[in-house]
Amino acid sequence: MKIITRYLTKEVLNLLLAITTVIVFIFMCNQFVRYLGFVASGKYAANMLFRLVLCQVPILYAMLLPLGLYLGILLGYGRLYADSEMTVLLACGLSRRELFKITTSYTLFVALVIGILAIWVNPIVQLHRDQLMDLAESSTVFQTLMPGRFQTTKSGDKVFYVKAMSRDRQSMNDVFIAQTKQSMSKIKTSDAENWTVISAKHGYERVDPHTGEHYLVTDTGYQYEGVPGQHAFRVIKYSTYGVRMSPPVFSGHNVGEEALPTAQLIRQWKKLGYAAELEWRLSMPLSVIILGLLGVPLSRVNPRQGRFARLVPAVLIYIIYVNMLFVSRSWLERGKISPWLGVWWVHGLFLLLAWWLWSKDPMVSARPNRCLSWLI
Repeated sequence: MKIITRYLTKEVLNLLLAITTVIVFIFMCNQFVRYLGFVASGKYAANMLFRLVLCQVPILYAMLLPLGLYLGILLGYGRLYADSEMTVLLACGLSRRELFKITTSYTLFVALVIGILAIWVNPIVQLHRDQLMDLAESSTVFQTLMPGRFQTTKSGDKVFYVKAMSRDRQSMNDVFIAQTKQSMSKIKTSDAENWTVISAKHGYERVDPHTGEHYLVTDTGYQYEGVPGQHAFRVIKYSTYGVRMSPPVFSGHNVGEEALPTAQLIRQWKKLGYAAELEWRLSMPLSVIILGLLGVPLSRVNPRQGRFARLVPAVLIYIIYVNMLFVSRSWLERGKISPWLGVWWVHGLFLLLAWWLWSKDPMVSARPNRCLSWLI
């Protein structure tokens, strides 16, 4: 029996790791392109890119391991049915109870891994990711400057352009800065906006040690002051000139319930948002067990049909299951259902479906005989 257990477990877990890794890689590429767009637009600093993407790895694995196990059972057991290997095992006496025990053993192990990720690891990673996003959004213009592109500050009162920048982003060449007079004095002197344009050969960032304010210091340049459309301009040649930039401001708006520790969610579970997040975390390992039970009867195929005969209806069941969980969580957050009902009714519904499929599967209920002891 140990040989059969190792064989079935290896068949499913190999597919589980392969499928989950491929899907996680696809989602990571999608997130990489998304964050890369933020970097290209100057919203995030370039050094934040890979750190934000890496923070998605444990979150994605916790979300996608249930799907990987479900597809692993469907494809693994489906191949055994298609090649008549499962038929031989069942004919030799592999009973429904023994197949249930084998499937449950590795399903509980995967559920334990997902439980650790969802309940303990992911809140820590989510908090770190949210802090990185908040830090990226509060970065100074100097940290988000892209050579060869015009970029504005979040307030829109300054425009920056640099032709080239060093690899360590500590110095830049051919600097262009345009800012309104109101941004400098905060006092509107006339209806027309008075602009100050700075052109310099070199520039670098400096932080005031006393106030902590950030300055973009330029060397060997010209300063032009005047109103666009008028001929009255003042030109000043300077050797060193500093432009004060807006200091980083941490808004904290990126931090949500996903980053809160599970213990805090349990203490304050009466809040709808906290209850929804707590039940969602507990749903991840529970869904693995239910999907594992669903996968066994759905994987049974006729050798003439092929291993993918029931893949489409099985995937549809998974899509319905996951979407009902999302809908139930949304209802709970809006107060449409009680936290006592929450998402548990969805799990109960599909657990009944798994029990019905097991009870209607004739091939899984084969009785043991002497051939099984001969194989072992």
